[in-house]
Amino acid sequence: MKQQRKALAVGILSALCLCLTAQKVTATEAINSVSVKVSLNIEAGDRLPDIKINQADGECYVTASDKKYTIRDAEWVTSTSKDMTIGEEPKMSVTLTPSDEYDAYFKSSYEATKVKVSGGTYVSARRDGSDLVVTLRAKPIKGLYAEPEDIGWKDTRLGQAIWSKGDNTSGAYELWLYRGKKVILKKEQVKATTYNFYPYMTEEGTYSFKIRSVPFKADELKNGKKSGWVESDELVIRDRDVSDGTGKKSDTVTGNTTNIEKKTGWEEQSGVWHYRYADGSVQANSWLMLDDVYYCFDGSGKMITGWFVTDSDIYYMSSSGAMVTGWNKINNTWYYFYPDNGHEAPMGAAATGWQVINGYHYFFNNKGAMQTGWINQVDRWYYLNTVQANLEGAMLKGLFTREGKTYYTGEDGVMLTGWQKVDGLWRYFNPEDGVMAVSTVIDGYQVDEDGVWK
Repeated sequence: MKQQRKALAVGILSALCLCLTAQKVTATEAINSVSVKVSLNIEAGDRLPDIKINQADGECYVTASDKKYTIRDAEWVTSTSKDMTIGEEPKMSVTLTPSDEYDAYFKSSYEATKVKVSGGTYVSARRDGSDLVVTLRAKPIKGLYAEPEDIGWKDTRLGQAIWSKGDNTSGAYELWLYRGKKVILKKEQVKATTYNFYPYMTEEGTYSFKIRSVPFKADELKNGKKSGWVESDELVIRDRDVSDGTGKKSDTVTGNTTNIEKKTGWEEQSGVWHYRYADGSVQANSWLMLDDVYYCFDGSGKMITGWFVTDSDIYYMSSSGAMVTGWNKINNTWYYFYPDNGHEAPMGAAATGWQVINGYHYFFNNKGAMQTGWINQVDRWYYLNTVQANLEGAMLKGLFTREGKTYYTGEDGVMLTGWQKVDGLWRYFNPEDGVMAVSTVIDGYQVDEDGVWK
């Protein structure tokens, strides 16, 4: 009998435990998506700094964007003992742990679309016990390319310029040849550490050249800036040493009976422009910088004009193919394209959302078009100046009149309503449309024709 009662009690206890366990499992919520923000503010040549967790300050920090989990640890996967190079995307490992106050858990796996990384790119995610380890890459390192080194003339070949690559360069160079103070030749994006200037030394005189490192590939154009110029010493060409011009401007391809000269430069075919090299290839599917101007070419090598949209940025190329920057009015609409002045966005990309330009706030829609007039953002009304040629599009603050109606906005530009004290005088602004009341009675108080409570 005792054994039966004991078995019955054990059975009841087991059933109760199963019930409680089932209730707990039912109450536990899966974390379906993860969002992490990373910020890295260093330049090429720096080393990776310590990572600050859950605090948005310093050279590098990482924060979580959901209260269901916190960041327990973060560490660099990329070596912290080496100098960063332009375009490098250092890798970081971030360990997330569920918050104590939330009954939630990480799933065993996540699709890439369910892990959002602001300020970087997602690499992978794996569960480690109750934690989730997210591996990500920070945004590419930006900086100034190093100047080429050991600039000079080769002793054993007249007119042959030589230099060495040095550290942190793209391997591409821009060269200018001078005779005295006159520029004889400009060469962009030379992918070598030597160049034969002798074919251009067709007159006696004193020659020199200057050189600088320049971006070459598309990602280098976004992240790297040209180095400073470095000048060579002088080379004297006497009358008996001048060149006859053989080899000038191109390489020569020898045929059966003739020499055919192929030139590097612009080429037009049926109204379409290409940039062709001496070997017959064309610049394609990439950016190209010539004389400090950026051009872009599609996969077939066609120079792009007009609007050009990438996965995340919008550009506009002029009719000459040159990438535009700064303020530009296109089809009667203003756009602002980032100049090369340290913005996080790439040079030439169209601004979107709120932007501060020369101290004034502007708002651009998701296609980059500057907005004017009243706009509503998160249930707050702002007024963007509609007067042309007078800070058009700038957000107005304080008391202003448009089309005979007066409004009032605060220091943050948000429209204010109800009774407001403006410059020491009380005025009333209609809650429905923000218009200042004039020559009427509000709440038993008289306001005059200037809207001032008497």
